[in-house]
Amino acid sequence: MAGLLEVGLLLGLAGSWLGLLGGWHWMLDLGSHFRWQYVVACLLALAWAGWRKRRWLLAAALVSLGLNLWLMARPEWQAPPGQPVPGFHVRVISFNVLTSNRNHAGVLQWLQAADADVIFLMEVDRGWAKALQPLLRTHPHHLILPKSDNFGLALFSRLPLAGLRKLDSDVLGAGPHSDSDLCMDSVEARLKLGGRELLILGTHPVPPMGREYAAARDRQLLALSHHTAQAGLPVLVVGDLNATPWSHGFRQLAVKAPLLPAPGAWKPTWRAGSLFAIPIDHALCTPPLLFQSRNIGPDLGSDHRPQVMELGWAG
Repeated sequence: MAGLLEVGLLLGLAGSWLGLLGGWHWMLDLGSHFRWQYVVACLLALAWAGWRKRRWLLAAALVSLGLNLWLMARPEWQAPPGQPVPGFHVRVISFNVLTSNRNHAGVLQWLQAADADVIFLMEVDRGWAKALQPLLRTHPHHLILPKSDNFGLALFSRLPLAGLRKLDSDVLGAGPHSDSDLCMDSVEARLKLGGRELLILGTHPVPPMGREYAAARDRQLLALSHHTAQAGLPVLVVGDLNATPWSHGFRQLAVKAPLLPAPGAWKPTWRAGSLFAIPIDHALCTPPLLFQSRNIGPDLGSDHRPQVMELGWAG
């Protein structure tokens, strides 16, 4: 039994390293998502190795723990220094409401109380679109794209928006593919505040459950990176990216554009509080935009938690 336990601990430690090879194969990339779980495995291995005096296991656990902690607090994620200028402050909410979630009233009540300037919602079907109509009284600038599957979108704003539009694979320049139907729609809008203008981009690519889905997700995130680099404006990207900060897909976002994640990108937002909790809902921006804060919201019946961002402009 002791030998079997040590083999299990070693397999857990091996996942920490195999996840780094996600660019080679989509199944290896799946192993990149569970950094929190690997930390727990490392701590268990350290306790076992100390008790059983297994020096080799102790060394492997220490190195793997260091790797996972470093990845969860990567120094290149730190935003450049800068103080926000007065007169520019935007509060943004991004939330995957879950198509099958029937807590319409609870979600609506929370959104109204959150006092956000811009609200981006995912998995919006016709039922959700109808339930969210009261938001139009306070957030009249909107684009609602309901779908019967899990990829309907909605954007609401109480601040005036320009150029509000749907982005499909043709607009993004992702190019034709045999599985082009897997490139999900995104939404885009220009927001002007205090004489400064930015682009807001909300997206929800497919989950990487299989080779074709993983490739479609990565293509969509790479296309968003190209689109951001060519925008000519500071850009805020929000949504359920179906990618953790340590995955190959997430890295595609920064290939062409200097997108920086919001603080706490490591905080679980999907299945939070469970054994499988991982962070796949994100917000990223390009300078001179900066995040003043990012908070994870409460359980509202979805398998995701909402994220609330306070956005400023670096002086």
